[in-house]
Amino acid sequence: MADEEEATPQTDAEQVIFQTRKIYIKDASFESPNAPAIFTADWDPALAVDIGHEITALPDDAYSVALTITAQATVEDTTAFLVEVQQGGVFFIKGIPEDNLQRRLNVYCVNMLYPYACATVDSLLVKGGFPPIHLGPVNFNARYKQVLEQAEDQNHDEEPE
Repeated sequence: MADEEEATPQTDAEQVIFQTRKIYIKDASFESPNAPAIFTADWDPALAVDIGHEITALPDDAYSVALTITAQATVEDTTAFLVEVQQGGVFFIKGIPEDNLQRRLNVYCVNMLYPYACATVDSLLVKGGFPPIHLGPVNFNARYKQVLEQAEDQNHDEEPE
């Protein structure tokens, strides 16, 4: 994948640089513990999807972002499948103030990884004999705002009176 670069006018004599260095599958897991019997059941699954991510600072202004999607389908009380994908990315980010840096990592980078993770989930499901689940768009900006608001509320609750 070609590096993507985004630059804005210089501030404080330091240029803003954002580059995608690598996008990769960090981990992928697929289980269908009740196959082949599950394929003979009426297909009306309950689907549970969980999405999360973690960020790790690397040396020299690089950051690792790992987006995790876990999806589990059950038919009645029987597990049809459990799939988990960790989509990773390495990003080089320099010259961005800390608050904007956190937004880039928690919103922009995660949003960039999401389509890759969804495609891997769907691919694993199809190869496992199930229909793809076609996960819809996620507003990572709203999710990030919610995390910030929860942290702010928690800080207000912990302040002495």
